[in-house]
Amino acid sequence: MKNNSKCPKCGEKLSPFYMKQTCPKCGVNLMYYQLDERLEADAKQAQKEVDAVNRFGDMLKASTIKTPWHIIRLILFFTPLASMCLPMFWAGHKKVSLLAFILSIVNHGFDFAALTAEKDYFFAVLAIIGVIVFSLAVIISSLFSVTKNGFRRNMLFSITNALVFAILGEAVYFFGGRILIGFSLTALIYAFEFILHYLCEKPNGKNNIKSVLCAITLVIYSTVSIIIPMDSKYIRSTDIEKSANTLRVVSFNVAAPWGSSMDGTGSDERVQRFADYMKAANPDLIGTQELNASWMIKLQKLLPKYDCYAVKRGGDSDENTSEMNGIFWNTEIFTAVETNTFWLSETPEKESRYSFTDENGNTEEAGCNRICSYAILKDKNGALFAFLNTHLDNSSERAMNYGAELISAKIDEIKAQYGDIRIILTGDFNQNYSGQAYKTISSKLINSQLTNDKTIATYQEWGYRSTGNLPIDFIFISDNNKVTSCGYLDDLSEGYISDHYGIYSDIEA
Repeated sequence: MKNNSKCPKCGEKLSPFYMKQTCPKCGVNLMYYQLDERLEADAKQAQKEVDAVNRFGDMLKASTIKTPWHIIRLILFFTPLASMCLPMFWAGHKKVSLLAFILSIVNHGFDFAALTAEKDYFFAVLAIIGVIVFSLAVIISSLFSVTKNGFRRNMLFSITNALVFAILGEAVYFFGGRILIGFSLTALIYAFEFILHYLCEKPNGKNNIKSVLCAITLVIYSTVSIIIPMDSKYIRSTDIEKSANTLRVVSFNVAAPWGSSMDGTGSDERVQRFADYMKAANPDLIGTQELNASWMIKLQKLLPKYDCYAVKRGGDSDENTSEMNGIFWNTEIFTAVETNTFWLSETPEKESRYSFTDENGNTEEAGCNRICSYAILKDKNGALFAFLNTHLDNSSERAMNYGAELISAKIDEIKAQYGDIRIILTGDFNQNYSGQAYKTISSKLINSQLTNDKTIATYQEWGYRSTGNLPIDFIFISDNNKVTSCGYLDDLSEGYISDHYGIYSDIEA
């Protein structure tokens, strides 16, 4: 057999014609010697790992899992993570909890600028992150409390956790947030943990510091839980001053199907806020986008002085997301002469979606069905108003502008039919001043918000992301209207009404 002319173990020289498998001097197997060495090394490593597992098991057996008190305490280490799933704070104009924070990242991504924009929200998130980090430290420490100074380390981690939590909670309150049930429950859990720390370790006469620390912590948490106001009632929106002999027009994308009950932006919660805000703003005409049937029914009861008209755009997956561009008018001022809806497509008279062929010959279409609803209204003096309301496409610039061109043509048609009628158009254009659809409409009508001394992003994504500082919601008027004032409906004292801010314009009656 071929060989390497030398034994790999003892170094004995071998003849090139040596045919045996074993070394003539030491007897080692010349073919499998290295394999045997590797197997021996693997066996030693495996034994080390077994010994390590056994040592870990011995430490666990000798650790704090000894009595019912210890078991209850270990369970309590996990309970703050559960209690934080309840609403902890009202901060950043929404409920803040562990689940709400996780869902916000899943649905909106992480935006540090938006996170730090509201100080109370920033400290609320820090409080939640702090509890998670220190709770994990306490859990890990408790598993090995049998080691030297183990109980002391438990106390240090727990005290640090509790104090950081209390300080951050105070910061939330200082910057305008409110404390909710999850915070109080977590505070009580920490207090109970300290009692069990004391019961699990039997302090001797030389070491009563733990007793003192437990007492201090209980006092702190009792103070935090009781003295900090727990009132969760909403502060109602203040009235917006309105001059006599003016008509107030509002445009508001209400995002009726959207939001989450986890953070207080759930649909059912917001409909009452919207109604309260409209009572405070006292508009005469309201154009809504992303209205659904559920909101429509509720608003008819909550806003009894308004009549309304809305048509489902169709093509949506379910009843809840079937959008309407609902329009509301004050029945003390207006009566309806005509109401109608047209689709922003090649077949505007029927439910449809705009489609087109791009430069490569591919068929493209709008993101969904888009509509414009309108009402011809007559005031008490017999003057006629055409009130149009739309929501342009959000996925195709070409579809946006096509919709704007159809609306422009409809305005010409209404003028031809009714003569010197006053035109008002509200809507979510899904683009700012630079968009072609905006330019198409502004060549026909006047943007009533141009007199505003400030500009903000009317789309704000519930405050979870920075969205610039330009509006995408507009109120356009014909030149036979005169604007007296305008502004944004961005009061969040009750919480978010939508992922958009509303806008309003006052025009001479």
